[in-house]
Amino acid sequence: MALSVKLQEREDFEVRTLRALGGGAVAGLCVAMASRLLGLHVDETFFAVGLATLASVRLDWKKWAALWVGLPVLLNLPDILMVPTPLSEAGTGALAAGVVGLLGMKWRPKPARVVAGAVGAGVMVPLGLYVKQVMDARLFDGAPGPMGAMVGFSTVALFWSVGTLLTHVEVHSDALESRGSTLEKQLTGESGTLVSRALGLYRQCRQEVGKLEAGAGRTELVGVLEKMTREVFTLAEAHAALESQLAAVEQQDVDAQVKELKAKAAATTDAVARRQLELAASSLGEELNHLDALGRKRERLLAQLHAQVALLERARVSLVGARGGDASAKGAQAAHLARKLASLGEEGAEAPAPLPPSTKVTS
Repeated sequence: MALSVKLQEREDFEVRTLRALGGGAVAGLCVAMASRLLGLHVDETFFAVGLATLASVRLDWKKWAALWVGLPVLLNLPDILMVPTPLSEAGTGALAAGVVGLLGMKWRPKPARVVAGAVGAGVMVPLGLYVKQVMDARLFDGAPGPMGAMVGFSTVALFWSVGTLLTHVEVHSDALESRGSTLEKQLTGESGTLVSRALGLYRQCRQEVGKLEAGAGRTELVGVLEKMTREVFTLAEAHAALESQLAAVEQQDVDAQVKELKAKAAATTDAVARRQLELAASSLGEELNHLDALGRKRERLLAQLHAQVALLERARVSLVGARGGDASAKGAQAAHLARKLASLGEEGAEAPAPLPPSTKVTS
């Protein structure tokens, strides 16, 4: 099955990159002023990556202050160990990215992604330094002032931050599993719980199917399981859309408006005004009927969702029961099980009807 690649927490990456650019600019300004006023020559990689890291991490002030103390020691490890260039520059970038991945994000990436981001940042830092050297030579005649230093160090910070993008990359070998993982994070309440349950059942079923002999029967069985799981996700999406639609309108407020309009119509003595008020009440009454219909549809969708997850549970139990037996009969057994599950799905699952268009309620 084709790989599914998604970028997780994109907004967090964008915000951290902008902050890293600011940190790089500050580093360039500090280095330029130190060189001009004090005649000091400092490690460009240390300052560019270090201030980009301090600017991009998202910590409370106590942890951030502790990082000010510990980060310089950590980033100097390649020099302390006398690692040659450009490996020392790559090591500095990788260590800084590792700190951000482990401590400086609002979300918690998996360790493998942290390592991937550290490797990516380590590769990109030497490249960023090379681009900075080219810019210094071509744009600033080899003697960049404060503005040139800010541009150059921001470039290094940008390359370093782009390298950490690998921390945000989520790769799934199963596109359907990727869809379920996304829904699991988006949905809340009962539908979210059912999606999580269905995703777990799908994974267990795929593991059981993987133990069967390869062949047409197993392929058919995989297709049936995917169809059943896809139906769960479709129902969950439809239920979530309906929940959002109903949450946008307070049924009690509409009911109160209908009663108020009817009372005003009964109290008025002008025939034209009474007719207009009755028409307004009738219009809102139709909206109430529409909301009632949507509420019943929501209940049906949730019931269908429960039923479809129960079918997946039955599929898992059937697959577990299919363990063992004659290996030569596994192919026929898989085909028979696929047809059995397909018939269950046709009997128990009903395709959700399309959602009716929403009606705008006006006061």
